[in-house]
Amino acid sequence: MTRPPIAKVAALALSVAFVCAGCKREPSSSHRDLPASQSEASPGFPVQVRDDLGRTVVVASRPRRILCLLPSATETVFALGAGDRIVGVDDFSDYPEAATQLPKLGGLFDTGIEQALALKPDLVFVSEHSAAVTALGRGGAAVWAGGAQKFEDVFRVIELTGALLGRVPEATALVGEMRRQIAATEAELQGLPLVSVYYELDPTPYTVGPSSFIGVLISKARGLNIVPEALGEFPRISPELVVSSNPSVIVGASLSDVRRRPGWDRIKAVRDEHVYTWSGAEAHLLSRPGPRLPEGLRALARKLHPSP
Repeated sequence: MTRPPIAKVAALALSVAFVCAGCKREPSSSHRDLPASQSEASPGFPVQVRDDLGRTVVVASRPRRILCLLPSATETVFALGAGDRIVGVDDFSDYPEAATQLPKLGGLFDTGIEQALALKPDLVFVSEHSAAVTALGRGGAAVWAGGAQKFEDVFRVIELTGALLGRVPEATALVGEMRRQIAATEAELQGLPLVSVYYELDPTPYTVGPSSFIGVLISKARGLNIVPEALGEFPRISPELVVSSNPSVIVGASLSDVRRRPGWDRIKAVRDEHVYTWSGAEAHLLSRPGPRLPEGLRALARKLHPSP
């Protein structure tokens, strides 16, 4: 399985991004690993979990100085009501607005290690593909390395984040509300025609497979992904696959760009001008596997089923 460059998908920072070949993950943690009582008043620390590198991560006490080096992690920590504990973020974290005021510590491949350690963090969230994972723990911080690739991973990571923060009730409530909103949107779309879709992450082209979190949202939005599941969650594909599959809708590219590609003028989506790029406000709703995914699903549905 090949993963796309981080700037596209989550960092997926997109997170989203990431190029990693053929790795299979163990679950990061189970609630069986966690103490029973984890309220804000009595967080039940220490908390011990596994990250997506298979390492045991121990948070000895309620973290007060947090680094979020993934945009999805930044959005999740804020959504869980702990944004006031974040002392530094990656260069791509720009939501909510408060995140833009925090110290920027670089990206996936150029993390400012010394600057990060100078902030004296006690908990760090970082991509498992970052070369800085080991170095970030030099100051004694607990470093959780990982991220969501599949749909259920999104909720797993949010719940695990809540456990590490001592915000389990908030994480449970957030996951429940996200699932409710996604289910409600899916129900509203029932009865609409299925449309074949090519979803582009970048013109290399990297795309999304049906089992990725974006791929599952395509299905929930009444889309039929043209990418075979066997290619993985975020594969790099041949442009000829898109041409031969003849999708009805293309999302993530501009009409002017795809018209210049050899043979793409024959694709139904191009002929019908059903090729959609993301606006500034929408740009990260699907690429970041975090609390705003329900909004992302609604935005995707508008692309696949535009109003007359």
